[in-house]
Amino acid sequence: MIAKVQPSKRKSGSSFKRLLNYLTMERDPETGKTLFRGDVVMSHNLVGIDTAAAEMKGVESLNPRCNDAVFHYELAWPPGERPSRTEWVDCALYTLNQLGFKEHQYILVAHDDKKHFHIHVMVNKVHPETYRAHTPTYSWLTLDGAVRHLEAKYGWSHTAGPMRWDEATQKAVRTFRSERNESRSIEAQATGAAAKYEHYHYEESLQTYVRREVAPRVRTLLTRQNASWEALHTLLAKYQLRMEKGEAGGYTVLAIDHTIRVKASDVFRLNFSGKENRKATEQILGQWREPATSLHPSPADTGRTTVRNPALRDERREQRLRERNALMAEYNQYRNQQRGVCKGITAKSREDRQQALARLKQRKKEIRASAQPWPAKKIMLSESVAASVIELRTLKLSTQKTRQTQFPKNLRTWVAERAAEGDARAAAQLRGWRYADQRNLRRRDATLEPSALHIGPPPDHDSGTDWANLAQQRLASQQNEQALAHQIAATRV
Repeated sequence: MIAKVQPSKRKSGSSFKRLLNYLTMERDPETGKTLFRGDVVMSHNLVGIDTAAAEMKGVESLNPRCNDAVFHYELAWPPGERPSRTEWVDCALYTLNQLGFKEHQYILVAHDDKKHFHIHVMVNKVHPETYRAHTPTYSWLTLDGAVRHLEAKYGWSHTAGPMRWDEATQKAVRTFRSERNESRSIEAQATGAAAKYEHYHYEESLQTYVRREVAPRVRTLLTRQNASWEALHTLLAKYQLRMEKGEAGGYTVLAIDHTIRVKASDVFRLNFSGKENRKATEQILGQWREPATSLHPSPADTGRTTVRNPALRDERREQRLRERNALMAEYNQYRNQQRGVCKGITAKSREDRQQALARLKQRKKEIRASAQPWPAKKIMLSESVAASVIELRTLKLSTQKTRQTQFPKNLRTWVAERAAEGDARAAAQLRGWRYADQRNLRRRDATLEPSALHIGPPPDHDSGTDWANLAQQRLASQQNEQALAHQIAATRV
């Protein structure tokens, strides 16, 4: 189950009437008549569907400081799950209550015209009685937590997101980055996040592979006179790919061995990106035809001399992912432990400071109660204050120095040290970072024009320098800067 908050239209301005017409009306392409669609549920403070938009607009006009009172979000179920009317109404009311819109004007519209059942929720941010505008903060996170609760309540399938359901506490809790990366490694490619996938997993995504290997051959095929859907399907089958057409007219490319999908407009941009290019491509290929089920090329047809073992590759990939997650878990444990040590040092310094101030206060009382003349008392008070200032300053510098020695190291420095100790997982992580940097460098050089200004490393730069050496040099430079800053501060005092 997925919850999605629709962004507001800042340029054209959101409109209750326009949004309601989009949700409840559609035009018949054959007759041109306007038809009603969807199952509509309204709040008790609205009279009817015909006047709902005008009523919401009237309440919005009573708060001139609210620039946009339309709040629109969706709740979608995965294909195969179809909640009853009572269930999806309860889900919508629960999310409204979590967002703070329980007493506001709202309209629920359920659509079942696609593969996945979904509902739209249109809410008026202005309260109908107090006329105060309510805009929930982190609404996407609140909705995701509410969705996790509803999944556990009705036994629906879980969808990965920033929140997860904890059975022990019976609450929705935040997920760690490592958990999201592990559960979304395949979904990240399906949603087009190829750059993020490569950055976090240090592997080539399906998008990059198709753009480099398949896209040039597709462009060449479309320039021939005998181009057709059958020829395109045959070409894609040689690379274990298959093209599918969506309900809205778009196309997706499926990796048969891994069931990963990417948009054709992302990988075949010159031919399938945009309505004009897609229309021109459809004119060349003719009427859409499904790929034949017998298109299973052999290794000889694909030009490969050896047959790869997909199961072995998946097993190695999962093993690398487990090792990487274990390494990240150890680093998080180390970082939390060192942070606890730093907090203890700060608490101890705070106690010592309070004790020093208490001693100064007691010393002042003793000086004022002594039988000395007032000029002598003033001198003794000034000496006591000066000694206390020096003591507090020394205590502060000592605490800062101790905290610096115990402060947790950054991830790359920690991994470099572990690799130097002989940890194979850390060495593999350093190699992954190195490969990622090299890919980014090649990608940047490919986008630069030959005659353009190229800012890069100096000519005597050693391309074989390890990242650990660079990290040590960076730390040494920072320590020198800190030492110089302490010298300047001491001179000023």
